[in-house]
Amino acid sequence: MQVETKQVLPLMLLAVTIIPAIPFVDLGVHPKGAFSAAVDLRFVEIYVLSGGNLERRSPKVGEEFHIEARVRNGGQTTIYYLPTLCDTSLSAIFDPSHVKVETGRPRCLAVSMPTALRPREESTVSAPESGTAYIAIRGGSTTATVVFTYNSDEHMDSSTQRETQSAISFTIQDGFPIPGSPMESLILGFALSIGLLIYNRKLRNKASR
Repeated sequence: MQVETKQVLPLMLLAVTIIPAIPFVDLGVHPKGAFSAAVDLRFVEIYVLSGGNLERRSPKVGEEFHIEARVRNGGQTTIYYLPTLCDTSLSAIFDPSHVKVETGRPRCLAVSMPTALRPREESTVSAPESGTAYIAIRGGSTTATVVFTYNSDEHMDSSTQRETQSAISFTIQDGFPIPGSPMESLILGFALSIGLLIYNRKLRNKASR
């Protein structure tokens, strides 16, 4: 009996030593909690692209601009996203007093295919999607919440959808405000009235000479 105990104990110690050393293997099955734990998706960089050539600079009042972000999958499982500007996985929420989100524009008809972002890979995504425009309407500093939506399966089912967010600050270069709120409309109307009054006075002065 003593011999059997001596043989069993080393085997038990060996099992305790080996089991913690077995690496985690992702089986591709992610219930809500497990998927969240397996994914470590982060923004590496977020910046603004402005002007017709999409230069990396602050937008001017009246200018359309894009938000571009570089994301990294630091987790242990592959995720899927939409990388194109037809249907992009990136979006942004702005202060409406500084940025107008214009929708209803013509959309591209290309089919957006889910793209895999594997562990330790990075990718660059842009917003807005086709048919939408971001327009700067007031100068000054403002903030935006950038949202990246992704899935754990390539079919992009809503039950596997998750998102990561980050807040950014940027400056809109000064210029004449574009109507986007009642205050801007009043300012614009007042300025146009003054301009029209000055123009009419000049015409009257010329006629009286």
